[in-house]
Amino acid sequence: MPAKHTVKSYDADLDLLKSKISEMGREVEDQIAKANQALLNRDNGLAELVKISDEKVNVLQQESEELGVRILATRQPLAQDLRTVIAGLKMASDLERIADYAANIAGYISDLDRHLDLDQPIDAITEMVELAKNMLTDLMAAYAKGDLQKAIAVWHRDDQIDAVYADLLSELRSSMSEDSDNIKAYTGLIFVAKCCERIGDHITNLAENVHFIEHGKAYIDGRIAMP
Repeated sequence: MPAKHTVKSYDADLDLLKSKISEMGREVEDQIAKANQALLNRDNGLAELVKISDEKVNVLQQESEELGVRILATRQPLAQDLRTVIAGLKMASDLERIADYAANIAGYISDLDRHLDLDQPIDAITEMVELAKNMLTDLMAAYAKGDLQKAIAVWHRDDQIDAVYADLLSELRSSMSEDSDNIKAYTGLIFVAKCCERIGDHITNLAENVHFIEHGKAYIDGRIAMP
């Protein structure tokens, strides 16, 4: 836990940055949950709401970046304060990318044929989405509390998403070769699955930044943080 500063407005700026990152996390969690529900129900109306709500995340990212740059310019932070600001800027970028992927998932829903039996691949995709959402919830809690061990545990859970993705990709490619009449629907599912896999990757980036704030190193288990 960083020490308090003599200038209270400095602490207020750091707290505000952390608050904005946490708010972004909540908005993105909500987007992921709604995208999952829209996918399950093939609900194009809800999918449109997911895409529209992406704008709020974009605004929060811009506000976070402006605040972070102002802190760097006016406070000249050092040590953990500096790491907090740098990590905050990176986390805002990763959260914005996760929101984009949630919007992309929503965007592909209209390509799915309601009359085609897609229950099995959609079940696998929703499993990936649920895993990602729970990872993000736990990661943002780790960020709020500076809980390094919880962040590391979240980082490791991305392996579960990768395993589901690999199995699903193989299954969808096989289905495409056997059922060429429904290529568009299967292609849409592949893109959605890839979005889920990328969401997991960005959550590991978030975990690495929590690790950086608390430990001063941007890697976990000897592996360098992804760009």
